Amino acid sequence: MPQPNAPHRRAARLSAHLIPRFCGGERGGCGCNTPRRQRLAPHICRNDPATGYNWRDVHADLEAGVYAGCYGWDHAAYWGIAEAKAGVDLKEWYKTRTEAEFYLPEFKELIDDPATHKDWDRISTFDPLGMTAHPPTIAACKAKLDIPELKDLHMDGEIVLPSNEIVTSKCAISYAWNIPLMADRVGLSEQELREALHKFSYDSRLLDPKVKTYLPAVGGLTIYTFGDARKLKDERTEVCVRVHDECIGSDVFGSDICSCRPYLIFALREAVECAQRGGVGVVIYFRKEGRSLGEVIKFRVYNARVNQDGGDRPEMYFHHTEAIAGIRDARFQTMMPDALNWMGIRRIDLLCSMSNEKYEAITGAGIQVMKRVDLPDDYIKDSMRVELDAKIASGYHSDKVEETSS
Repeated sequence: MPQPNAPHRRAARLSAHLIPRFCGGERGGCGCNTPRRQRLAPHICRNDPATGYNWRDVHADLEAGVYAGCYGWDHAAYWGIAEAKAGVDLKEWYKTRTEAEFYLPEFKELIDDPATHKDWDRISTFDPLGMTAHPPTIAACKAKLDIPELKDLHMDGEIVLPSNEIVTSKCAISYAWNIPLMADRVGLSEQELREALHKFSYDSRLLDPKVKTYLPAVGGLTIYTFGDARKLKDERTEVCVRVHDECIGSDVFGSDICSCRPYLIFALREAVECAQRGGVGVVIYFRKEGRSLGEVIKFRVYNARVNQDGGDRPEMYFHHTEAIAGIRDARFQTMMPDALNWMGIRRIDLLCSMSNEKYEAITGAGIQVMKRVDLPDDYIKDSMRVELDAKIASGYHSDKVEETSS
């Protein structure tokens, strides 16, 4: 088996407010993180069932209706209007199940296996039992993808059909944050996190220490798997992964100022080909538009970059984001590996990502990465070079930089 990548040679400066934190000096022992500027001590891993509130407690409180936030997340306001118009109590409605309910076997059998639960104590962002919960926070279904750039994939009749459509199983997850563990994950005290969330939500339940689960008004994530996800239970299965943060301008409409859609397409190709070799490809799509800063800030940054004296250039790439948003990034990648831990993934053979923060978060969550895969040059337009050059200069992984510095 190939050896995992050595730690990156250059100090990462991109969004340098977070670095992996390891319990007991063991890499990946906890997956918790803390800011560079401070160390919280003594450290207690709050996802340890013996010392604190864990995923079982999150599930129990959701079932009992003991939580802050609103079931509905970023759609809650629309649901409220729809409820008033229809005269239906949707909060009660969504606690029920119909006779037509169907649980996709690939995911249901995977998560029902006790071996998959081994790393669930790391999970801080959602209820691992949400697929069968009342109300549900997870659902999975089959789908066929029709993607123009992937029409040249080999048609095997099972994963790529004669119609050139790609068979996938997809799983939507909505968040239920474990407040004590989340505080540890982002490097705040629990009280600091509660006050920060209250400031931006005005939900007084967040200030009640007895309420430990929060349904934030944000979008969740979708897992797309290629090949049978149940194969992940076999540690010999080849696994290809991309964790992708939403960029609707590029991903959907093809905007060429960034490399988001090209990397997504490349990763989908790699994931499908991995599945065709007998492995499992996993692409996880997170609703974190514009580094979780949103499109309004994103477009203001675009305008500043393109219209500045001297034109768009790498050395000013992050300056404009910080000048306009006040921060460089609000994604907090330490939350991201929860979906991988939920699926029982403990080794990734091919990680389609150049991001140092994603790599550090994944390995910090106890997952071994065997190889990081750069975006090939033939996917990169000249208009995308500013973004990529800026990110590589700030610490992103690049085989070309590694070769040059060797």
